Amino acid sequence: MSLLDRYLTVGLRSVEGWLADYSAHFIAALSEVQHHAGYTGAVGEIGVYRGKLFILLLLAALQSEKAFALDVFEDQTLNTDGSGSGASRDLFLANVRRWAASDANVLVIARPSFDVRADDILAVCGKVRLLSVDGGHTEECAMNDLHLAEEALLDQGVAIIDDYFNPHWPGVSTGVGKYLMNPDSKLRPFAISPNKLYLTRPQNCEFYRFEMNQRFRPQKESRMFGSAVDIYGINPEGVLLSRPLTLASLAKMRLKQSALGPQLLAAKAFLERR
Repeated sequence: MSLLDRYLTVGLRSVEGWLADYSAHFIAALSEVQHHAGYTGAVGEIGVYRGKLFILLLLAALQSEKAFALDVFEDQTLNTDGSGSGASRDLFLANVRRWAASDANVLVIARPSFDVRADDILAVCGKVRLLSVDGGHTEECAMNDLHLAEEALLDQGVAIIDDYFNPHWPGVSTGVGKYLMNPDSKLRPFAISPNKLYLTRPQNCEFYRFEMNQRFRPQKESRMFGSAVDIYGINPEGVLLSRPLTLASLAKMRLKQSALGPQLLAAKAFLERR
């Protein structure tokens, strides 16, 4: 079992934080899509808390790719909305070492994102292909962090926005909405998974939609700020699915339900007894 598979099956539940299983698997697959397409670059997160999602990004990166972690950690006086209460640099790095074996490729930027420029990120790790935005949850923070992500991303890069649909943090949806309504903004949505919104440059949207449709079954297609988006992991009643239903598992389920299903199950049981 790889370190990534181990983390997805065991570690994810051991690290404090907020990340749905479905979205964790979705993000791992998204990273795989980028690698298969030949897109390489850094990964990183604005607002790492104790590393729940960051560790996933780190484990999904190639050994040659760097990872940056931007957070104010214990200095919560710099986090005016209180969304990072309980953050700890020591616990973050301990979690990284426990589940990723090493923090050698981790570049920590212990500053508020308002004080960070894209050049600061590019100077330490280069262009970023996959960037989670989960910093301050005010309207101003969300807009600032999206502009920071826009400038730091590869042309084919993806920004993952946390808490856009979370009613506890309306500032995030307001800030993201203002960003997307700005005609000068460069990123557009293409997918939604539990508590996550995915943005990329418009020319990449159909590529990512197609590739993720090959790996997972969207529950619905809709439109958002003029862009087509696929919705994953959320049924029509708004209930989150616990894990992804891949096309392979869907085909397997339908085969079991077909007229041949009982015969296939009987044959499988016979072979297992041998």
